[in-house]
Amino acid sequence: MKAWTLIAFYLWKDIWSRWVETPGAFLARLLVAVLLAGIMLLVQAAFGLAGRSLESRIERMGARTLVIGESVAGETGVATTLGNLLAPLQGKADVVALRQAPVGARDEFGTDLTVLAYGPESLALLAPTLASGRGAGTHIASPTLPPGLSVRVEIDGADYAAVTIARPAWLDRIAAQRPVLLLPSETAAPWLEHGYYEYALVLSSDTAPGAISRLAHALRTLLFVELRPAANLQSPEALLGELDGLRSLQIRAQALTGFVGGAVVALLFGSIAILEYRQNRYIVALLRSFGTPSALLLARYAVESLLIVTGALLLARAGLAGLHGTIFSLAGFEAGLLETQVYDPYAWSQVWTQARWLGVGAALAIAPIALALRLPVGRVLS
Repeated sequence: MKAWTLIAFYLWKDIWSRWVETPGAFLARLLVAVLLAGIMLLVQAAFGLAGRSLESRIERMGARTLVIGESVAGETGVATTLGNLLAPLQGKADVVALRQAPVGARDEFGTDLTVLAYGPESLALLAPTLASGRGAGTHIASPTLPPGLSVRVEIDGADYAAVTIARPAWLDRIAAQRPVLLLPSETAAPWLEHGYYEYALVLSSDTAPGAISRLAHALRTLLFVELRPAANLQSPEALLGELDGLRSLQIRAQALTGFVGGAVVALLFGSIAILEYRQNRYIVALLRSFGTPSALLLARYAVESLLIVTGALLLARAGLAGLHGTIFSLAGFEAGLLETQVYDPYAWSQVWTQARWLGVGAALAIAPIALALRLPVGRVLS
C-alpha cells in the first residue's frame, strides 16, 4: 500500500514539475483547449439563440394556427361564410370565424376599434373568452384595458354599452395590437349586408410531425373545390420548415466543430505527451522494472489531459457567460432572448454536449503513450 502511495505521489509530482519546468507546453495545450472550447460553445449558443428567436416568431404568429382571409363584396345573403364552410373540421381542429364590418367605432377614450362580428358557429369556442364580459352582448378585447371594465362605445353614430374581456392570444393573428369590438352577427347585420372581410382561424391541436402541412393542404384543396380563389391562406409552414432546417444544421455544425476540436486536442496533446515521454522514458522503464503497472503510468498522462481540458472548459464557459450579452447583442439578437434566466446556453446540460468531444480527444491523446509502453523494459534500457 505504501509503495502505491509513493508511486501515485511521484506521478503527481511529475505532472506538477513538468508544468513548472516547461510552462510553454502546458500553456500551449491550455490556451488551445480554451480556444477550441470557446468556439464550440459559441457556435452552440448562436444556434440555440437563433432557434429561440425563430420559435418566438412562430409563437407570435401562432405555431398551430392557420388563418384564412376572404373579402366578400356586394350582396352577401347568398354567400357561404367561411365559418359554415369549415364547420366539418370541428373535432379535428377548432375554427373561429369573424367578419370585419365596414363601420367605424370608437370607445369613450377616443380609441378607434376594429369591429368584428361572430356567428353561432363560433360561439362555442368564443364562450370562455366572452364569459369574462359579465353576460354583455358587446365586448372589447384591448391590449391595454383590464377585463371587466364597462365602457361606452360609439358605432356608426349610435351609443352602445360594452364590457372589456381578456384578449385571447390568437386574436393578434388578425388584429395585431389593435383593440377589437366583438359583436354578435345579428347586431352587426345592417353593416354586413353589403360586404365584409372574413377571417377564419383554424386552431390545430394535432402535435404530430407534419400535421400543420397536412391540414394546410386539406384547406387549400377545400378552397379549390369550393371555388373560393379569393380566399387567402396564411400558414406557419414556412417558419416551421425553417426551424426544422435550423435544428438539422445545428446538429451538423455541432458535430463538425466537436470533431475538429477533439481531433486538434488529440493531435496536440498526443504530440506533446510523446515528446515528454521520450525525455523521461528511462525513468518510466525503471518504474516498470520495479513492478509499476503500465496502466498506472498511462494514468499520469490521462489525468494531466483531463485536468487541462476541464480547466479549459471552465475558463471558456466563464468567459463566454460574462460576455454573452455583449457578443450576441452586437449580433442583433433581441434583449429578451439574452436573459440567461430564460435560456442559458452555458448550462451544464448544454455544455456537456460539446465537452464530450474534448474528452474523447484527450483520451485519444494518450494512444501514442499506450503504444510506447508496450515495448519491453529491456529494450528501452539497452
